[in-house]
Amino acid sequence: MRVTRGIAVLSLTTAAVLGLSACSSDGGEKPAPGTEQARSAEEVAEEGSEFDLTAEDFVSRVTAASQAAGSLTMDMSTTAAGVTTDATGVVRYAGDTQEMAMSMDVPDAGAVEIRVVGGMVYMSMGELTGGKFLQIDPSDISNPLAASFQGMMGQLDPTGAVAGLEGAIRSLEKAGEPEEKGGELAQPYTVVIDTAAAAGALPEDVAAGASLPAELTYTYWVDADDLMRGMQADVPGGGTIDATFSGWGEEVEITAPTADQITDMGM
Repeated sequence: MRVTRGIAVLSLTTAAVLGLSACSSDGGEKPAPGTEQARSAEEVAEEGSEFDLTAEDFVSRVTAASQAAGSLTMDMSTTAAGVTTDATGVVRYAGDTQEMAMSMDVPDAGAVEIRVVGGMVYMSMGELTGGKFLQIDPSDISNPLAASFQGMMGQLDPTGAVAGLEGAIRSLEKAGEPEEKGGELAQPYTVVIDTAAAAGALPEDVAAGASLPAELTYTYWVDADDLMRGMQADVPGGGTIDATFSGWGEEVEITAPTADQITDMGM
């Protein structure tokens, strides 16, 4: 069925788009925005420091700032196997979970819209789904499509990869002078990651890959408020990902489709 094939392609694309920029470990809980992490961000601000992140405090400072902000806008371009996929979306932190609305063009599926609200995944693939949304419960083991999205629920925070890098950063160095990124002046940093130490924060299919190198190198752009403004990386297998983050703390609209907008497509 073309819908099933389209979902399979989307699953791979989502992994590429969200995996490196949003992978997070399931081994711990994140404080809710406005509580412990927000206080940590205020403490950092009181120090009056900027553009001086180190390998030792990079994780705590960037994670604290993003959780305190509560929402953001993402624009990403991913290239894999010679195919480029562009995506744009918004994320909102809701307690210790995240909600998302994203649109992208996916090979063999066309224009795709995906929303994650209240623990459910809603996906529209234009004509393939009759202009409506499939509703997928990632925890429903009876649904063969659910497995493709089980890891997504904890992978929406674009700083989740950062949160999972505690103890895995081999080196962190400034990469030139501060520059405009995501609407603000931001310092680019080259961050080298020990993949063995970060295995718990990588998606299972990536962590299990035999070709995974001993190190991964990321470039992060971080502004004076410790908010991530951009990220670039090479994806294992020859691809790349380039993401820009903006609109931190702004109100975003993320809603579930109405009942008449949902179809089961006989699945």
